[in-house]
Amino acid sequence: MEDYEKSGTVFIAYKGREFSYEDIQRRLNSNCPYNYSINHKEISNTGIIFAKIVYDSYMEDRDPFWNSNNKILTVSGYNQDEITNAINDFRRYRLDDSDRYQRLINLLYRDHKCEVFKILSNYMHFCSVIWDANSEELIAGVTKPNNENTHLYIGYTKINHEVMYSNSRDILSYFCNEIEEVKNNTYIVNGEEFNIDGTKIKDDSFIPRTRQNADNLLDNLNALLFSITNEAVKDKINKNLEDYLASPDPQKKISDYLTKELNAETKKALLELIKHAIEEFNTENNINHLLRTIFDKILEDYTKTINVPVSHSIIINNTEIAHTTGGFYHEKYEQILRQTALDEPIMLIGPAGSGKNVAVSQVAESLGLHMYYTNNASNEFKLTGFIDAGGTYRETEFYKAFKNGGLFFLDEIDNSDPSALIVINSALANGYMAFPHETIDRHPNFHIIAAANTWGKGADLEYVGRTALDAATLDRFDNIFFDYDRKLEECLYPSEQILKFMWSFRDAVLKSKIPHVVSTRGIGKVYKKELNKIPVPDILTSNVVKNLGQDDLNMIIGNMQNINSSNIYYQGLKSLKLSR
Repeated sequence: MEDYEKSGTVFIAYKGREFSYEDIQRRLNSNCPYNYSINHKEISNTGIIFAKIVYDSYMEDRDPFWNSNNKILTVSGYNQDEITNAINDFRRYRLDDSDRYQRLINLLYRDHKCEVFKILSNYMHFCSVIWDANSEELIAGVTKPNNENTHLYIGYTKINHEVMYSNSRDILSYFCNEIEEVKNNTYIVNGEEFNIDGTKIKDDSFIPRTRQNADNLLDNLNALLFSITNEAVKDKINKNLEDYLASPDPQKKISDYLTKELNAETKKALLELIKHAIEEFNTENNINHLLRTIFDKILEDYTKTINVPVSHSIIINNTEIAHTTGGFYHEKYEQILRQTALDEPIMLIGPAGSGKNVAVSQVAESLGLHMYYTNNASNEFKLTGFIDAGGTYRETEFYKAFKNGGLFFLDEIDNSDPSALIVINSALANGYMAFPHETIDRHPNFHIIAAANTWGKGADLEYVGRTALDAATLDRFDNIFFDYDRKLEECLYPSEQILKFMWSFRDAVLKSKIPHVVSTRGIGKVYKKELNKIPVPDILTSNVVKNLGQDDLNMIIGNMQNINSSNIYYQGLKSLKLSR
């Protein structure tokens, strides 16, 4: 603690999501023996926290300093006499306020970027950490002319190996597993090290790494796991879940998953496999490859248990056409989005309740388009509109989308009047459309998606009310088969009892060739009722059995496989007696 008493202040600059400001405060409270106050600035959506810990109440500086106009955040350590003399040579900045010390460094960085370290090295010894929100760069540097006692340390947090800086090694030891001192007259930009004159130092000493020896693998297993965990999280979770992880609860969920379940299972699997493979994999690179292979499999298995939403970045011709926030998406979502963006009319063909409506609304949202919805075209006027007795034109959803741009969704197209669909054929072929009151050109941002339960060939045993579609209509559309997505169902309705039962029941219905729908929507209804503690027999009769007779039910039960006999829904189904 001697450096605290001598300097009066220390600072922390942190970029990551392992700690919140409250976590930092809590660790300081439990470790620091002296009274102190802590000033901090937190930019929560970026995982940036800068704080200055003041041990002497008479200190005047107010670190950290945030320049909201230029989006620059700084925190620094310096000698006050030296920086006061420096301020006298920078009068153009009119530094006459209580923040003048820190503001000088902030303003110099704004005007000169990393040259600030070279400029101020002529005046003073100091260390500083800067967050440039415009370029999303974390810059840290230290100047020590005359061998003055200014130090800057970089550390990597103990679990996720995230970056933290401080002018106190002791402070970093509360948070970090690996700590190094930043060299004299250098600065670091996002992990790359430079000399004060701007020349790059060809050395990877500030890139997070693991120092292990292959001959001593088992003794260093924990360090190896930290390295692999960090890489896997960034590649498999943080890359896709940045928006989702911005809130506290998901962060805790992921953190608990990694530190408790995942590491324990990983260690167990590694120790068993390495015992047999250690002779063959006798170099450090080969061992790392082995561990990453094992870890990827374990990560994939455990990811299913936490059901985290994902985000999508859709790129066509090197241009990002859509970026989604964290959410749950059908396995065909990206295909639908890409083909819609290519201006292809699409027909989603799949069973009822598989999530077609939700997927189309997600595509519209991702493309920044309003969705216009029509449930089948029972006649031509449902698409073209009409002029009423008073002479007023009655708009349709199709008209508004065609004229103003948007995503027009025609649900149950196979329940439409085939002659009415000629309107769509004409509009898509010609690029213009004659409505009752005007002829208009198709808007450049007009897109169309249709949904059907059949392939347009007419009714079948399950969908008896469907009509056959004209060949010209079918030819206009790209067909995408949109089946039930079990991974999506697993994410949306995380109840193993329900999913195992409903999947087995669905498979048995298909095997029995009985016309009965077991949909994603139906699973959602069962899940909702379970959460609200509705009795199992009531759930089964309301949302599972429905219109089945006892003979059909018995056949389905006889064909159910991959179901545990202790499953409460399976037990309830077998004891169910239908009156019809």
